[in-house]
Amino acid sequence: MSLFKLSARLRAYDWTAAVIELVIVIVGILIALQVSNWNQDRLDRVRADSYYRRIQAELVADRESIDVVRNFWSTVSDYGSAAISHSENGTLVDGSNWKTLLAYYQASQLMPFELEDTTFLEMRDSGDLELIADERLRKRLADYYRLTGTGMIANILRHDPVYRMQIRGLTPSVVQEYIWKHCFRQLGGTNQELIDCPSPIREDVAATIIERYRSTDQLLQNLRYWGSSLAVSAIVLDGARKDAVSLADAVGAAR
Repeated sequence: MSLFKLSARLRAYDWTAAVIELVIVIVGILIALQVSNWNQDRLDRVRADSYYRRIQAELVADRESIDVVRNFWSTVSDYGSAAISHSENGTLVDGSNWKTLLAYYQASQLMPFELEDTTFLEMRDSGDLELIADERLRKRLADYYRLTGTGMIANILRHDPVYRMQIRGLTPSVVQEYIWKHCFRQLGGTNQELIDCPSPIREDVAATIIERYRSTDQLLQNLRYWGSSLAVSAIVLDGARKDAVSLADAVGAAR
């Protein structure tokens, strides 16, 4: 094709219509992209709201679990104080050798504590933490869930006292079996109840056992250490409870 003919065709072409068509195509693409973005934003808001609701419910459950654990630890600490009083001063619980024996044993009880972190871990593992738009709230949640992680505070809440192993090694098996059947009740989940129960043995037999406790090397020191550990753990849990309440309110406000 000659240059003259090409020039003539270009002059004859309806450039206005072509520009209009191009603009329509571009606008159509932009609108489609915007609609897609709007749709994705809507889906993200729905997912975020679902996460918020689940985290808020788990924080409320944490608060309730903390109350249960704190009450249990308080009971264990009271038993420990009674056992320490006997070991240091010979003071019997209500004048009873059996009740004093029971105090030594129940002071070794544990109740594990774990946060309900299913939703937070799901968000973290799926890369959805960005759905929590407030960066400060994200950090607060991350700090909170470290309680059952691998940090220093988490280690404080992991209990494996030497006293527990020691006192159970000193207590006759028949007495331990009785305690588990009649002085302890397993409730739902990890919840437990320590029960006052009548003695299965004579008072003189109980007296022999608690004197063995009292004369055992390092038992008192290990009991003191265990009691101190529980006291520190209680302080940590009190702080965690405040955080759970505050975070539940913050998550609710973010929805």
